[in-house]
Amino acid sequence: MSENAHKRGLRRRRATFDADGEGWIVTYADAITLLLAFFVMILSVSDINQGKVEVLKEGLAGLVSNKKPVTPFSDIKEALEKIVGQHGMQDNVNVDIDVKGVRVEFSNFSLYESGSAAIRPTAMPMLEEVTNVIRDTSHETHLVEVEGHTDDQPISTDRFPSNWELSSSRASNVVKYLLKQGIDKQRLKASGYADSRPKQLPEAGADMTQEMRASNRRVVIYIRRY
Repeated sequence: MSENAHKRGLRRRRATFDADGEGWIVTYADAITLLLAFFVMILSVSDINQGKVEVLKEGLAGLVSNKKPVTPFSDIKEALEKIVGQHGMQDNVNVDIDVKGVRVEFSNFSLYESGSAAIRPTAMPMLEEVTNVIRDTSHETHLVEVEGHTDDQPISTDRFPSNWELSSSRASNVVKYLLKQGIDKQRLKASGYADSRPKQLPEAGADMTQEMRASNRRVVIYIRRY
């Protein structure tokens, strides 16, 4: 092989090598970019903020399907908090996001008379607006679970032989109201816990205070994924 032919062969091999090298660098840069985006995503939800997790989940779901994204938990929470504020019930109704989903806690005072499971007429306007948010934003992808809780003071009436019947009836009446307002029965669940899951307990050796008992009397509505 002549010297000129040998040099032309080297140039061809060098050109091929350079082209391959450039393609490899581009692929490497893409991989680094994706890796950086992944770490940013992890950092953004590193505090286990359920609202951020839901927003991220719905965004990813929208990328891989043609289904209309459902409302994130954070948006549902914001809508419910607005209603509570408009009715001036911040001291009696609390809305937050926990591991189960959106959690709406009503004090017993805000919904019921003492020893009764009938929803107060004065509570109906706010409960109706809360129901509208639940119905219009949670769609068929959410379960609506209502929990009734009492304090530790026993009750014994013809209608409510114990706190189990009272707490169950209170939860069931809220579920019946939600059903009447158009929420599918397949999505509804009622549970009565009596005083078995208190929100507050006294320290060892101390007595239960009236403030603790009042805190333990509550109804909780969960809006969560199936």
